[in-house]
Amino acid sequence: MTLDIITSEKDEKEFSEFLHSKIIEFNNLKSSYHRNGRLPNSVKPLNLILKNDDGEIIGGLSGSTYWDWLEIDDFFIPDELRGKGIGTSLLQKAETIAMERGAKRCFLSTFDFQARTFYEKHGYFVVGKLEGYPPNSAYFWMRKDFLQSQIKEGSSAPTAT
Repeated sequence: MTLDIITSEKDEKEFSEFLHSKIIEFNNLKSSYHRNGRLPNSVKPLNLILKNDDGEIIGGLSGSTYWDWLEIDDFFIPDELRGKGIGTSLLQKAETIAMERGAKRCFLSTFDFQARTFYEKHGYFVVGKLEGYPPNSAYFWMRKDFLQSQIKEGSSAPTAT
């Protein structure tokens, strides 16, 4: 059998979709968690939308819960509202909702020029670091384990663990 390797420097949407579908197929065969995670309603979106007095979206938090995790994808508070407890309120609300859904932990990623210290103040810790991404910077994967008592009660806001 002869194999060819073709180099392409354009956006190959069909090729990317092919690879993605093959990875999904493989993961479904090897992991019941992945397979079950593709069932309807297995992944539950979680969006906390921050609007101003005019009803315009100015920030918020976007993520999802699945397995027993909360994954925070995007979290933005405008500069003029930072340091006023709004970010803390949104984060705690997301964690509380996630715990009510059965989440026991959370993960997210951030750059060193973004919100690492904010997350650390709220009990998150670095589980991975990629130096030089982007150049002269670093990218972090962070995690927080929710307290077992909070998971059972589901009523109090999470605290640092």
